[in-house]
Amino acid sequence: MTSAEQPTGRTVHALDERGTVRDWLTTAAWAEPADDLAACLAPEGDPWGERGRWRLTNGPDATPLKEELYRLRPLRPDPVTGPVTEGGEVAYIGPTGVRHAGPWRRVHTAADGLVDWSAFCFTPEYRLGLAATVLEVDQAEWRTLRLASTGPFRLFVGGKQSAHSSTVTYMEPAEQEVRIWLPSGTTTIVVASWQVAFRECRHVLRLRVGGLPVRVVVPAEGACEYAAAHAERVLNAVGVARWGSTDGTVPLTGPAGAALRVAWGDGGGDGGRVERVRLGDDGRATLRLGVPGSAEEDLGSASMLATDAALRISLDLDAETPERTPIVREFPVTTLPPDYRPAPVGDPATWREEFLRHAARGQGAPAAELVRALADPAYRVTAAGLAHSLWMIEQRADCADFEALGLAHLWHRVPDAGRWEPGLRERVRAALLGFKFWIDQPGLDAMCYFTENHQLVWHTAELLWGGALAGETFTNTGWPGTRHGEHGRELALAWLRRKLAGGFSEFDSNAYLAIDLLALVSLVEFADDPEVEALAAGVADRILFSLAANSWRGIHGCAHGRSYVGTLRSSRLEETAPIMWLCFGTGALNNALLPATALATARRYRVPGVIRQAAVDLPERWLGHQSYRGTYRPSHDLLSRPYGSDVTVYKTPDAMLSCAQDYRPGLPGLQEHVWGATLGPETQVFVTHAPNASTSPAARPNAWAGHRVLPRARQHEDTVLALYRIPGDEAMGYTHAWFPLATFDEWVRSGVWTIGRVGDGYVALATEGGAVPVTSGPDAWQELRPLGPGTAWVCTIGRRAVHGDLASFTAALGEPRFAPGSVAYRTLSLTWDGPFTVDGRVQELPTAPLLTNPYTHLTPADDRLVIEPPSSPTTTTTPHTIDLRSGRDPLGVPG
Repeated sequence: MTSAEQPTGRTVHALDERGTVRDWLTTAAWAEPADDLAACLAPEGDPWGERGRWRLTNGPDATPLKEELYRLRPLRPDPVTGPVTEGGEVAYIGPTGVRHAGPWRRVHTAADGLVDWSAFCFTPEYRLGLAATVLEVDQAEWRTLRLASTGPFRLFVGGKQSAHSSTVTYMEPAEQEVRIWLPSGTTTIVVASWQVAFRECRHVLRLRVGGLPVRVVVPAEGACEYAAAHAERVLNAVGVARWGSTDGTVPLTGPAGAALRVAWGDGGGDGGRVERVRLGDDGRATLRLGVPGSAEEDLGSASMLATDAALRISLDLDAETPERTPIVREFPVTTLPPDYRPAPVGDPATWREEFLRHAARGQGAPAAELVRALADPAYRVTAAGLAHSLWMIEQRADCADFEALGLAHLWHRVPDAGRWEPGLRERVRAALLGFKFWIDQPGLDAMCYFTENHQLVWHTAELLWGGALAGETFTNTGWPGTRHGEHGRELALAWLRRKLAGGFSEFDSNAYLAIDLLALVSLVEFADDPEVEALAAGVADRILFSLAANSWRGIHGCAHGRSYVGTLRSSRLEETAPIMWLCFGTGALNNALLPATALATARRYRVPGVIRQAAVDLPERWLGHQSYRGTYRPSHDLLSRPYGSDVTVYKTPDAMLSCAQDYRPGLPGLQEHVWGATLGPETQVFVTHAPNASTSPAARPNAWAGHRVLPRARQHEDTVLALYRIPGDEAMGYTHAWFPLATFDEWVRSGVWTIGRVGDGYVALATEGGAVPVTSGPDAWQELRPLGPGTAWVCTIGRRAVHGDLASFTAALGEPRFAPGSVAYRTLSLTWDGPFTVDGRVQELPTAPLLTNPYTHLTPADDRLVIEPPSSPTTTTTPHTIDLRSGRDPLGVPG
């Protein structure tokens, strides 16, 4: 070993161009139950006011409460003792006096520079994390540190506290400047970070160093900083070109000939797998991870809220002494559900049987227990199958309301106590009798009451369990079941009437329409109340018709009021996907079992045949508009303003384009998917204004779901124009496009355009100066970055039958006209402050009619929604009518 190869006991890194520290040693996020909330909140009585329970259950409004709790449970001022080195042990006393210990682990932050402990926490908890790095300068000098954090922190410089903050923010970190003296040589920086979690918990920090660059040192026993620097440069050029796998393989890209060590499973530890891969002369290799759905599969699977696997890639230079190059990059990857169907095969009975077989294979869920019990008269409902649901209810964990409905289906469908394991039905009874069903009832918890889907689930759960246990006393409130039933009924009726007439604030959510349907079908099946049942059936019909009209080949690819990263990258993960498989014969089979199981086992609710037909009808040109209008209520939404959305959907047999027109442009975003093109289950093209680099559901908005500032977007037929405003205080400072190149049959760049083809469908995306693929990192060859300002984009779709081959489509695109605050393309023109024009004429929003497409035409003057197929000599499907005041009547409609 030469002297240059000798270990130096550290790795050395540079700040980024903004002076951000990207390399750290961190602890895990240590958690302690927040069981002292009653010191700040009243657990009983009026839920409103200064000490009201409402403060606990909504993220942005909870920040003053969190600061109050911090005054009671502050971070301790004691500095970390002992050496800070990778893999070394560290201990710290938490806010409730609990001693936490664990190893320092190496972290390289994403492009936003944030050390990220964010999590979705189902019960209230205090969270503590430590982050450490070492700064090195050759000459002593004063420096300014800018530390940004979403929670209180203590900053220790050289073992002494230099700053303390008690500020809490919701999603975006607050920044504080600290003037420090850096002596020549190395100085250890340690940050202790605090948060208290109620549901989504954004727990991040970022450190920037002012002035000339400093070296960032990460102590690591046995490391060689020179070998590690080479490894870092190579790994910075490595990427995963497809985040989701349907065949058990993952394409890797990077420098030609690079030798890589790839670990996955069990966090890349001893229980996981390791493969050695060498990239070919073209800089590519294919990594085989396992066979999806088989015993060989060892890659994690994804859901709406999580992608639970990551490849840990390092440079394979030191087989005998890997500690010399400890640099690692992590790439989230996942196995996607293999069963996707773009067009129906068989009939509704077949689709139902397919879904039920799939659901029966589920583990640890009431849906699977119900399907097994209904299929086999000898089957007994198991405690193992209900363990998670009962834990959620007994702990009052967020989303326990969903579990209460799953248990209600089991309770009603399998009423014989002998068909339950001994004592299990009694435990369910006790759990529901002690449950809390709405914000006005006693108890301090992090359950969500203030979003549209949760509201109806709560009201439905209270109505159904109050009726099921009508003669018993509910121990949390002291109310008889009949009073709970009446309370739930009153609230449910108000919700049903508002949504039937006005539509949804969470418009066309590919997550939450499924939850709404779960509650609605539950009411139809078990409410035993004609008024409630008719209204619920009518709203369910409206949702299914919206799902039919605003989807394409089993992909719920329209604009969404709320969505998540996974569902935008693959329609196979949409909560609505198994509902479409069951009802329409298209879509995908995934782990979102309960809503579709409620539909599959329904005895009273039937899907109208004309809605089934609309779902699979793909004429040469489908143009639809949907306008929703409603009003938020403070006691249910913590808001008191109108809401509205105007969604346009354009479909052909080969592609789909959709846009929420002029949706709150210039205002802060959350989880809105404003516009996008769809050509396949993993081929969805859209642009976001990213506030951070996270893909976690605890970050709202994040890199790919939602926008820091909502764009101004307008659609006409097959084209969307979109304008974006990027404030000067941006941490990221750009827009970017999701354009997953590996999912296209072919793609080309032509001038400012990036164009792709799937089958006979085309999509073209343009921005000023054009855009180029990112070639490294977790979004390699999937993300486009603009070469220009990225404040204006044009997206248009086409098809072979109309536009010829891809070369002909490309040649005919022409040039958009970009200017500050405006974009024009062909006959379309959009400015930020002026009107949207087509052929020079102002285009109003399509609010009248409220709903129009080939199957309906609803105006504000209408009180009945009539769904009927386009006129045709062969049409035999019966029209379906929904009364927008009373719902569906008669209830029974043949499927």
